[in-house]
Amino acid sequence: MIDSTKYRYHLLVFIIMVLVASRLNAQGLQFYGNKVPIEQRTSYRLFDGERRPAFTGHIDIEFDLRISQSSTFGYLFHLIDPANGEAYSLTYSYVNDSSSSFNFNTEGKVNHISISLSNDSIISQWMPVKLRIDFLGEESVLSVADKVKRGVGVGNLPKQIQPLMSFGRREHLVDVPAFAIRHLKVKGETQFYSFEFKENSGNDVHDSNGRVQGRVDNPYWLINDSYHWTKVAAFTTPQCIGSKFYEKRQEVVFITPDSLFTYLTDKRQVVKKPYANKQPVSMLLGTSFINEANGEVYAYEINNLPVGSTTIAALNLDTRVWRPVGKAYTKVQLHHHNGFWDGANNRYIVFGGFGNRLYSNKFLMYNETTDQWDTLQFKGDTITPRFFSSMGSSRGGDYLYIYGGVGNESGDQSIGHNYYNDLYRVDLKHQEIKRNWSHPLEEKCVPSGQMLLSKDEKSLYVIRYAEYKKTASLRLYKISIENGEVEQLGDSIPFASGSIASTVSLYHNSVLSEFYCVTEEFNEQAKLVEAAVYTLADSPVGRADMGSYLFKTKTTEEWKVVLWIGALLFISGGIGGFWYSRRKQRRKLSPVVPVMVYEGNPIKENLLDKLVTSGTPVPVSHKRTEINQIYVYGIFTIYNRDGRDVTYLFSNKLRLIFLYILLNSAEEGEGVSSSLLNDIFWPDKREDKAKNLKGVTISNLRKVLAELDGIKLVYDKGAFKIEIEENLCFCDYYRLSAHLRKHPQSCELFLSIWERGRLLENIDHSLFDKYKQNSEDTVLSLLPKDLANYYQRNEFRNVLRICFIILKRDPLNELALGYSMRSYKRLNDFESLSKIYSASSSNIVKVWERIMRKLWMIYSGRELALMR
Repeated sequence: MIDSTKYRYHLLVFIIMVLVASRLNAQGLQFYGNKVPIEQRTSYRLFDGERRPAFTGHIDIEFDLRISQSSTFGYLFHLIDPANGEAYSLTYSYVNDSSSSFNFNTEGKVNHISISLSNDSIISQWMPVKLRIDFLGEESVLSVADKVKRGVGVGNLPKQIQPLMSFGRREHLVDVPAFAIRHLKVKGETQFYSFEFKENSGNDVHDSNGRVQGRVDNPYWLINDSYHWTKVAAFTTPQCIGSKFYEKRQEVVFITPDSLFTYLTDKRQVVKKPYANKQPVSMLLGTSFINEANGEVYAYEINNLPVGSTTIAALNLDTRVWRPVGKAYTKVQLHHHNGFWDGANNRYIVFGGFGNRLYSNKFLMYNETTDQWDTLQFKGDTITPRFFSSMGSSRGGDYLYIYGGVGNESGDQSIGHNYYNDLYRVDLKHQEIKRNWSHPLEEKCVPSGQMLLSKDEKSLYVIRYAEYKKTASLRLYKISIENGEVEQLGDSIPFASGSIASTVSLYHNSVLSEFYCVTEEFNEQAKLVEAAVYTLADSPVGRADMGSYLFKTKTTEEWKVVLWIGALLFISGGIGGFWYSRRKQRRKLSPVVPVMVYEGNPIKENLLDKLVTSGTPVPVSHKRTEINQIYVYGIFTIYNRDGRDVTYLFSNKLRLIFLYILLNSAEEGEGVSSSLLNDIFWPDKREDKAKNLKGVTISNLRKVLAELDGIKLVYDKGAFKIEIEENLCFCDYYRLSAHLRKHPQSCELFLSIWERGRLLENIDHSLFDKYKQNSEDTVLSLLPKDLANYYQRNEFRNVLRICFIILKRDPLNELALGYSMRSYKRLNDFESLSKIYSASSSNIVKVWERIMRKLWMIYSGRELALMR
């Protein structure tokens, strides 16, 4: 008898495997323009190949466009009729400081349509573009943003053409503005093609049904901006600082005791201007808020100023004139409290905080009329006293959400503290608090001071980090309001969180569709504050979305996919069974021996390693004498001047310090400051003790490095740096960094480096997460583009080498799996072909089994039982 529960589970797995790909959001394609050399500018060819569609009467092109570079001229789109050589183009032209134009032309002959727009409405903003090209001479139409213009059709084309279409650089037409496109649609009388640009690497462009329908040279896939935080601004000040994002002005404003720093989001630059008068408030914590009713920025100190001092003041951002507002204060300090400007009631509310060894759970409101902090009373559930919590609001401001933090039920710090993973909804209108959920934390961490509500109002975005670590990693999470389900998005941001004055803020810019993470790192020894702004494109994605391209199926295509999967499994089983019987006869005569094509230390092989390095024998160069060699890819290994492995001379801490300095010295890096070494490696030691320990460690490191020629550890301008003479000493990381800086599109010379393995494969420490991620992204963005070239030249050895490197990092990479299978087929190595089918199927099953078991638990209600 069939177990119905098990049957339903496997049925759910199968259905979701078919449908889940459609959940991915559209991304986009960025074009490198005139600011880079000609050979590095982007060229995207639609329907690249002989199977170009034929269009009758007219063709419609629709896409979203974002211009990133204003003061330039260049080609956006080309259409060519190969039958008569007629070419048509859509161009962008900078006119002056206030306006630019978009022009549809018959190339070199006549302008059909021209649209002028103000630069303020164009630069760095997505806008819809629609172009209808009429072959019959009736009417062509161009619309950009909210402007529509009509012109005479091109008129000299046959009724039906099979055009060549491209974006960006084309042959001798090399002028290209820096721009991006997304949501591309190509329509005819009977045709419809849609391109979502979900790719994150490679040169193939897929349509929305997953078919390769074009090719792009020198692409920048915008999905990477939805995963990697980009540091866009940073400055240091010797004074206290406070910051807020003011969306109406498109500015992140930073207030200090004597100056206003402004990050301009459109120009991505920081401007510093002095105040017109003296700041009335003696800033201690830098707490502030924006009064959206009058557009002023308020600085306030809630405690620790002398009685009678001005504690609240307002700054006019246009005149930079301060005015005193009040002298109200609370009885105790409230470090890391939350704040919210209640625009509906024209009031400022704070919650929680820590001071005088007490945690708070009070809601306070500043009453400007009476100049005092009033306590707000709420009914319903009670939020335990805490600080380091996060606050966000509903769209209309009727509700507040309070998430996480550190505290305890009594509020007394002396009895210990708990890290909370809970969510409360605060109804401001009815003054009622309701707890949505509370779950245990897998890792002790605190959230950023602000949370953001998702567009569908079902989730909250928040940054979490371990504030008790001197050097922490900031990570963005999406948390379900209903049940607390958590999804990590994007990569991490390094953050020095050792001081209680250091802060992390999260904002969203709906105009530019991007997130901002604003960090303020306070160095208590140097008495300096370093402020930085990081951006992440909306909508953020997780690591899983950065893997191989997943095709998106339409409803009408789903059964085709089901049949394709069934056929693949049937063929795989047939091939596997056939070769299993053949192997019994062949084992005695010709066993398959894996032949590794990389040099250096051997790395443990798995099935996919064997598949892309076995079969037809490949000549491997003999291992050279390892003299003065440093390998950080794969297993960390160092050979001295005699060719002896001296890696054992590095203790665990010595190894971490050496590698951290090494990675920060490459690419003309500045090394690592002496004070930062103290903070990272001896955070719990007094300054004098840390200095002594550091001195001993540096001395030991120099002794080990003396085993090699051509490398030395230098100390200059307060920082330690590794210097390498490349003619005497080889370091794979240095060689790779230097080559990629000079030749960013070429990676052939470094296959042997990447074949060794990932960066620092045997070292697991959060210090190196950023470097490892950057390395993996470089590999997966550069290598796939070489596969087609080698394959077309019948250089299957290099094809398999590249596939080996990619599959080591991404076992389900569609492109690498496809090329390895095709290469084995061309080599008539059907046994390896069968194995790679089996290996990839096994990996897919393992990944989906983990995902589906989680989904099934939710579906069947078991997860709730487990939580209890």
